[in-house]
Amino acid sequence: MKPSTLLLLAFLFASKIFAQITIERQDYNLTSDGGTVQNWAMAKDGVSLPTEGADVIWDFSGQALTAPFDYTKSPVSEPLFPNANLVDYSSSLALGVAPQNVNFYEQLADDGYTTLGRITSSVTLPAQSLTGGPNDTISFLGVVSVYEEPIYYLKFPLNYADTWNTEINIPGNYLMTVQAFGLDHVPASSNYNYVETNTVAGYGTLLLPHPDGTGTVSIEALLLKSTTVRTDSFFLAGQPAPQLMLDALGLTQGFTEAYTDYAFFAKGLNRSALYMKTENGQVMSISIADDIRDIVSSAKSVANERIAASVFPNPSSGYFRVEFEKPDAQDWTLHLYNPLGQLVKEQKLEGPTGNTFAEVSLGQNARPGMYFLVLRNAKNTMMASERILVE
Repeated sequence: MKPSTLLLLAFLFASKIFAQITIERQDYNLTSDGGTVQNWAMAKDGVSLPTEGADVIWDFSGQALTAPFDYTKSPVSEPLFPNANLVDYSSSLALGVAPQNVNFYEQLADDGYTTLGRITSSVTLPAQSLTGGPNDTISFLGVVSVYEEPIYYLKFPLNYADTWNTEINIPGNYLMTVQAFGLDHVPASSNYNYVETNTVAGYGTLLLPHPDGTGTVSIEALLLKSTTVRTDSFFLAGQPAPQLMLDALGLTQGFTEAYTDYAFFAKGLNRSALYMKTENGQVMSISIADDIRDIVSSAKSVANERIAASVFPNPSSGYFRVEFEKPDAQDWTLHLYNPLGQLVKEQKLEGPTGNTFAEVSLGQNARPGMYFLVLRNAKNTMMASERILVE
């Protein structure tokens, strides 16, 4: 065989393996006009970290939706951030105690969706609960933070295996009055260094509960994994802050914290389809987009073509039969996914229209748990799905 033929076959094989969706700018429904984004909080009990890789089934359809919430992106023109076209008016708790306004200035452009920086408001809070002095105070001075480089929430076009990194520093300025240390409105500062790594770590099918409680929504999605490492530094009068003061305030010089967020992106939404925040491998919160109901509405004709499939025996020891009514004479494909959502078996289904049987064997070393069976037609459209308990 000629080398050129080998190269062509290798290219075609690779293309087949990594076939997946691409999300372009026009696929993301948020615009520079802003708007209110509707969401649902999801119960996190029993949820594991998403499986990474190609052609994965991520099944959250059994999780309860606990409460609706929303946030607003507003159009903006701000001289301090001339390229910003959106602002997110937010807030945080200074030292976990005092409310503080934080406005994030964002840019939605053809190449992606970014945060350019933030403006933090001033606030003064009593420090007696921290330092013991009845007249002690900490004043947080308002800060304009223009990031050294934009932080990309999302890049366009978005494809499987894309990756990008960002590093920024966010300063803070304060005035400290702590009688025990002889401080009277002494300037102090902090620096928070953030290093973020983003990877489109998977593609596949995302299964979510319908927001109105009427079943399951199936979405083709990309999994974006974002890992952030934050390192804290604190200074008093231009020098590293003394340990006694850090102890009094509950701070640690050089403290490092890492956390990972997972976001599933699909076409036709104004935010991620599902967003998961984790710390130290534990799921902290999950939310989904209410707009997934619009995806369902636009795909009703496909949903109405779904067929029923039966599996026997179920539960199974790893060998079972699938029966369904095949509406066409083209070749179909059976996909079986393990409890982690990984594809473990792919089986071609040939034959005419009518009643069709498929014998499936996982072998003697099959991992116990809930498996997910998908039948796809010649156009790769999901036509049927079933859960199978392997014991």
